[in-house]
Amino acid sequence: MTSLSQHAKSSLNTLVEKHLAFVVAKATIEAELKLELIERLSSYRSERDIALRLADEAGVPRTQLGKAIGTTNYRTIQEILAATEHISQHSVNSNPASNNNWNIIPLNNGTFNLHIERMGIALVTGSATVSYNEEDGDLEYIEGDSFVIPQVYRNGYASDIIKAIV
Repeated sequence: MTSLSQHAKSSLNTLVEKHLAFVVAKATIEAELKLELIERLSSYRSERDIALRLADEAGVPRTQLGKAIGTTNYRTIQEILAATEHISQHSVNSNPASNNNWNIIPLNNGTFNLHIERMGIALVTGSATVSYNEEDGDLEYIEGDSFVIPQVYRNGYASDIIKAIV
């Protein structure tokens, strides 16, 4: 073994310390980023799961549902459908000739996923994360399709949706 000078030993010890600090910092940052990724993707996952449930209820074969989300694992579809069983679907048909549907799914921290399908004259479909502002009694947009809340108010469904949330 090569004998190191005192300066070389000190430099080597510094290298080892800095490497250990790097490894610990890397593991910590990776864990934090993984949690942030899960949190940031949760609303997208929720919207995807709602769309899958709606497609299943519309009669789309489950093999096609799997292909649409990039899986051939039948269990993945079953798990998503099981996780979305709590979805309460409300059909609002003040005019029997219309087919205006909306779904509310509670998320977390007082937020909800509001999905509208074929609403109004233009038959608009979309999803948005919303909350209810108790001070002014209105729905508040958080993220998603920005046209959802105006469409709901424009077509007179806000009070029914607020009743379902509150």
